[in-house]
Amino acid sequence: MDEHALTRLRAELRSVDSELIRALARRIRLVKKIGMLKQKLEIGVVDPAAERSVIENFVASAKKAGVDERAGRRIAELLIEVSVGLQMQRRPPKAPKDSLLKQLSQKMLAAEKRGRKLIRLDIGEPRFKTPSAAAREAKRYLSQKATILYGSSEGLPELVDAIVERLNDQYGIRLQRSNVLVVPGGRFGIYAAIRSTVASLEQVVVPQPAWPAYESCVSLVGGRTLVVSTRLENGWDIDLSTLEEALKLRPKMLVLNNPSNPTGKVLSAKRFEAVMELARKYRTIVLSDEVYTSYSNVPVPTVLEHPECEAIYVNSFSKEFSMTGWRVGYVVADEQTIRKMRAFLETTLTNVPEFVQRAALAVIDDVRGEAAHARERIGKRVRMACEELREGGFEFRAPDGGFYLFPRITGREIDSEKFVDYLFTKYAVGVLPGSIFGEYRNFLRLAITESEVAVKTGIRRIVKAIGEWQRR
Repeated sequence: MDEHALTRLRAELRSVDSELIRALARRIRLVKKIGMLKQKLEIGVVDPAAERSVIENFVASAKKAGVDERAGRRIAELLIEVSVGLQMQRRPPKAPKDSLLKQLSQKMLAAEKRGRKLIRLDIGEPRFKTPSAAAREAKRYLSQKATILYGSSEGLPELVDAIVERLNDQYGIRLQRSNVLVVPGGRFGIYAAIRSTVASLEQVVVPQPAWPAYESCVSLVGGRTLVVSTRLENGWDIDLSTLEEALKLRPKMLVLNNPSNPTGKVLSAKRFEAVMELARKYRTIVLSDEVYTSYSNVPVPTVLEHPECEAIYVNSFSKEFSMTGWRVGYVVADEQTIRKMRAFLETTLTNVPEFVQRAALAVIDDVRGEAAHARERIGKRVRMACEELREGGFEFRAPDGGFYLFPRITGREIDSEKFVDYLFTKYAVGVLPGSIFGEYRNFLRLAITESEVAVKTGIRRIVKAIGEWQRR
């Protein structure tokens, strides 16, 4: 009796499954029609507002039918993923902006290995010597250890304590060891922060122009980037009304980069406080990338001074101490977020090697001032580069911090991606196109980390190349 009932129920279940497949087929036909119409209207495939509407409809329908709301959301997410995939099939593949950045850098690196002498204004890498204390301490540690073993994912206690003490002294705050996580570089810290807090299809607000890695990290976790554009004419300031409209959509996170890569913009204390107040109002997590703070010419407000807001702070030894290849940075957040990020670090990389952490510990106070003096020299080069750009007729805003310039090419519209290739091929100068950082095709990003002579020569070659390009 029971076996017959089980067979009958399973047959009924298969019938329901068939109905679901027929309904799915109808949905797919509609999705394809929508995709064709979007393509005709030159509309992007991903529509965060439409996706949110789909999810809300599924959740409401699940609730009405007495089905677990979480199940309704998971089904909606799966259907959205299928829909996006189907619509993307009809469009030519487009390389992520972060990948394009890496491709350009690899192309120039390969040319250098073949013996071509380049002026590298494309890569955001300080070229000054890493403070001698770093290599000395790493060498001492390695010479004393016959075997290099696993370390703790919590980070070297002495380094964590030094970071805590430094930030507490600098900002007058009260961090604990449990608020800090040592990570293999700022990029990993940013990805770990996004992965630990942002779920599939949740939105992340990114003011542009912006480092493309933010968008790539959001995409990797299945999230959606919601762009808030800023303009040169407004001094690259974030418009508060535009930001609030974005935050009204209830995104999970807002990314801030202060000072900014690529513009060098530092938000004023007043504007920063207003941004943080909006984030608090709409319960949006703020991810603050502050790796260029040590290069600032003006006071830089920080999320660490806003304990009333839910925020994640990211910094690194890479830029401040010219330790890009060492891969060591740190994240500050509440204890629960740090635990989530530490679990991700344990699962993927185990820990940052101890000899690297000891090198970081050796330079954190920069006792001999090697890094500080080097950063001063880079600052002078940035000011010199600004003078060259003004003479060359570029439109730009002098940076408040960092070592980047983001000039706009005046005159005839220019495709910066094609121009960058022309500049590299004919003049052996590497720069990045503005389009990598958002819809800024008439802009270039210059990293002012080469010698003064190289920077001056590079900018003059750029001016000459633009003149040739616009006469074509």
